[in-house]
Amino acid sequence: MKYVNYAKVLLLTVLVVVGIGVTHRALAQGGPGDPRVPSWMAPVWRQSLHAPMFNGVFREKLPPAVIPQTLSTPDPTGIVTTYQPAGATITSQNAFFQSLGTNKRTCFTCHQPRSGWSITPRAATSQFLATNGMDPLFSPVDGANCPDLGASARTLGEKALASSQLLTKGDIRVFLPVPANAQYQVRVLRDPYGCEKSSIYGLPTGVISIYRRVLNSTNLAMNGQFGATHSVIVPEGTIMWDGREPTLEQQFLDATLGHAQAAVAPTDEQIAQGVAFETGIFTAQSFDRSAQSLTASGATGGPVALSKDVPIVSSAGLEGMTLYDSWATVTSAAQASIKRGQDIYNNRQFVVSGIAGLNDTRGNPTTGTCAGCHSNQNVGNAVNAGGKHLGIGDNSSADQSGNQTSATVLPPAPDQPLFSFLCPRDANGNSIIPFFSNPVKIGGITYDDFQTSDPGMGLITGNCADLGKFKVPRLRGLAARAPYFHGGNAASLTDVVEFYNKRLNLGLTQQEKQDLINFLNTL
Repeated sequence: MKYVNYAKVLLLTVLVVVGIGVTHRALAQGGPGDPRVPSWMAPVWRQSLHAPMFNGVFREKLPPAVIPQTLSTPDPTGIVTTYQPAGATITSQNAFFQSLGTNKRTCFTCHQPRSGWSITPRAATSQFLATNGMDPLFSPVDGANCPDLGASARTLGEKALASSQLLTKGDIRVFLPVPANAQYQVRVLRDPYGCEKSSIYGLPTGVISIYRRVLNSTNLAMNGQFGATHSVIVPEGTIMWDGREPTLEQQFLDATLGHAQAAVAPTDEQIAQGVAFETGIFTAQSFDRSAQSLTASGATGGPVALSKDVPIVSSAGLEGMTLYDSWATVTSAAQASIKRGQDIYNNRQFVVSGIAGLNDTRGNPTTGTCAGCHSNQNVGNAVNAGGKHLGIGDNSSADQSGNQTSATVLPPAPDQPLFSFLCPRDANGNSIIPFFSNPVKIGGITYDDFQTSDPGMGLITGNCADLGKFKVPRLRGLAARAPYFHGGNAASLTDVVEFYNKRLNLGLTQQEKQDLINFLNTL
């Protein structure tokens, strides 16, 4: 089932006038100096503080007074439910729901239960219309495709165009510096919003903008970095699409400085409150329109059973999903389809080749299953740190090494920027990008030209070997948070399954595709 692209309808129909102006805040003398702020964050913080704000009254959607112990909301295929084992949360007593910056944003602004604790185009459009585009979600700093576009918009139609990435894909602008010691040289090939070449926000300042889905802030205890509260410590895995945050505490701090445009870093107590909430909630699909209750006939769908899985996950990782093991003999056609989909996910083996982050450590080619990469049992994220390069949103189709012959399904989107990363060859004249070669000669020197709308982990490490690598995300609550992949590249789970079927040569029949989709919708 494809999500309705409400924003495209909005862009064609909205005519309401909203006055928006520009206000700059002065950067504190001496610039960011908090010792907790990592080196890559300092220029991001400076840019966030200089980014313009709305000249008017914010019309924020305030969080509810209480997040109850069990909270259920409808989604496109049924009901998604959040459960807190420790009981309800009073929002006024937790920093996750408090404005700690200068633009009225809270964590709740971008992480909402109706979207599986992410933000979706449908939810963003609803907030846009309800507030005439003045919700803090659309703050020009990153809620607009470029800050100057969001600040200069006058009519609601102009504002919608300025925030098209958020309204059509649920993408937030992420602006990061190019590492000073990067192996590659960066060129801007396409700049649809004028941000990449901007002397204020772009590459001339050493920063590039990319557009990414907001990751869901739930089921985070499953990453295991809070082993002191559980009987078994689980490997942390990778935090953020590009792995740039070492801990959730650091992520909370950095998000407050950047997304919330905070002039002062949050206190340790505020950070602890926010992280405690994030790691204390569990979210999963609890009801499916076709299969009905996902705890019927002994099934263990929903968030309550998920919350009880935390202490039993081993450091080695227990792979696969066991939610619908009890449905092996059911008579319901919908339940039988879901069980078949779980079996495909767990057991269908296929040949994997040309995937950096996997084949360079396990051999090329090798065999695998869906559960092999989504290795945290009943959660679906990768247990170990690191990312994978699947060829989403890049020029893998131009590869001349012969490794990326099937990585042509999701090329760079025309509504996103396109960058060229020129990587030098090694002393033997070979590409240093794993499983990729696209030689070009510039100034008499041969480089490998990797083109992408988002370099992923390569932008953090500066290493050509990490270009195009992204984390393996958690799978629970998928139905509530379309679109998918790091840049919203796949509009639906149908598109996700089609991508993997072609990329990995799965050979799925139409019925098997539908079974897998039905299963994923119940996570």
